[in-house]
Amino acid sequence: MITDNGGSAAPTVPPSPTDDIGVLWKGFCTGYRVLADAEVADLCKRLLDHGIDQVPARAARELPSYVAPARPDEGSRPPALVMHSATRTTRGFDGDLADVRAGRDPYDVAGYLEARAVSLGVAGDLAVGRVRPWQEAVRQYGLDSVDIRDLDVYYLSDALLLAAAGEGPQPGVLEPVVEWVRARPSTVVRLYALDLETQVFLLWLKERAGLDVLHVDANSPVVSARWNRKNHVHPTVPDARAVAATGLAPDDLLAAEQRQSEGCRLLGMELPVLPGYLVERTDDPDTFAAGVVAAAALLTERYGLQRGCLKPCEAGDGARIVTGLALSDEAALRHHARAAHQHGDAYVLEAHTDFHPCTINGRRFILAPSGHVRGGQVLPGVTLQLMNGVSWEGNVTLTEEDCVRFGLPARMYGDMMTAMHATRDAFHGPQSAVQGCQGGMVTGGVDFAVGRIGGVFGDRIVLGAIDFNLSSHGAEYMRAFQDEVADRATHVATRVYRPDMAADLDTTVRAVAGLTPGSRWSKVVASVPGRWGMVAVTGTGLEDAVGAAEELVTGLRAAGLAGGGTA
Repeated sequence: MITDNGGSAAPTVPPSPTDDIGVLWKGFCTGYRVLADAEVADLCKRLLDHGIDQVPARAARELPSYVAPARPDEGSRPPALVMHSATRTTRGFDGDLADVRAGRDPYDVAGYLEARAVSLGVAGDLAVGRVRPWQEAVRQYGLDSVDIRDLDVYYLSDALLLAAAGEGPQPGVLEPVVEWVRARPSTVVRLYALDLETQVFLLWLKERAGLDVLHVDANSPVVSARWNRKNHVHPTVPDARAVAATGLAPDDLLAAEQRQSEGCRLLGMELPVLPGYLVERTDDPDTFAAGVVAAAALLTERYGLQRGCLKPCEAGDGARIVTGLALSDEAALRHHARAAHQHGDAYVLEAHTDFHPCTINGRRFILAPSGHVRGGQVLPGVTLQLMNGVSWEGNVTLTEEDCVRFGLPARMYGDMMTAMHATRDAFHGPQSAVQGCQGGMVTGGVDFAVGRIGGVFGDRIVLGAIDFNLSSHGAEYMRAFQDEVADRATHVATRVYRPDMAADLDTTVRAVAGLTPGSRWSKVVASVPGRWGMVAVTGTGLEDAVGAAEELVTGLRAAGLAGGGTA
């Protein structure tokens, strides 16, 4: 998905006292306090009695990733502690702050991640959170809950650390959580990301509950920090030039270059990709820009390509992607590279794809499928991302028959599933043990590009894995709903939208129930007023499911409960 991607975080620098944030920060579920790295390190020392540098190694041993049985009937579902926090690894706070400063409507990432996660739980699970939409969700879905009440802090993970240290607004607020986990040693903690702050908190919780290990449904710290980004998809230009191109057919050359990527060299992950090269971060923007120009030259030299796509390795939600770059326009390449350099991460310059289109209910979409791993197992089938430009607005079930009907070569559906198994197996094979991540990838998705790139590939449709979202992701909610209605519908769809400021969850649930005919089943995943909402609905086929989801949002607009665009 071009949604909830992750990567390595830059050092956290809280807003200065003279910042304008206090004036701009309006309408959010939380405040704008963000703990500095030094504060997190101090809390770690107080809570765990050792330095923060020891945390990742402990987390790898004591917070193992939960691998579900290969077949659902091979074991009962363990109790879940549901606590999704926005994370520094995807720079949620920085994105919200950048939006308000630019005059854009922010997503309120902290608010919607906490609220929507509740829908993944079942009665008997325990949810931890604090924002009002989360409170509404625990009532709606019937979960037990602990409200830690700290709304001053942006990240839930920061608020949990403060509460554990006795610095939250309510002393002892976490004691019910400790007792709940102690009584259920098989608990699996459901997380958005196992970032450093969450690792510190969970190690404290594990110790307080008297457990040797505490399982999580998140990927291991090594996977989250090292592999949850785009850096490993493509080789650098120097590594690609080590491949002798003479005499190789385009597909063979591309496969040979892919074997020079970090993913293949270090994990043995052989996947279909688009032509592209990693441009590593440098301190000097001009040197970085020169790297982008060199990547463009090699794409032209080897593949005859005319256009490229400059993509950050660490951002999600389609952020900071520049499409349709003329690879021959060195001045434009340098301009965009210097602008990209300020964000602090590496980039890839990849072939620009004219995605294969499909028409659904009179609306033109691009074919952007995704495959997924959950509980350490590859989920059956793929989903179609419903894309608005480079940003995501929902998902729908995509079957092999749908792919063929939309004009894709018959082999491509199988190729995507093969790629998913290759991704999963790479993190469970012998090379992953050397990298310290064996068995550590249990959740995530791979996004595929399906379309034409031109050059030596001519007019034929190509397939390439373009993004690895090795974390919790938006399609998880479509998958969960599909499980709920598996015996009643072949297709389901989700739709993301921006709720009206008056659209609390209870009101939205009643409205959606009234909009859903008796032949369908629907669900409101979350409604964060003014910021982010999602509905899910069944259909008899792909077009029917997408149309039903759109009808729900149209009905919500007519009722004054949704705005005019996507979230």
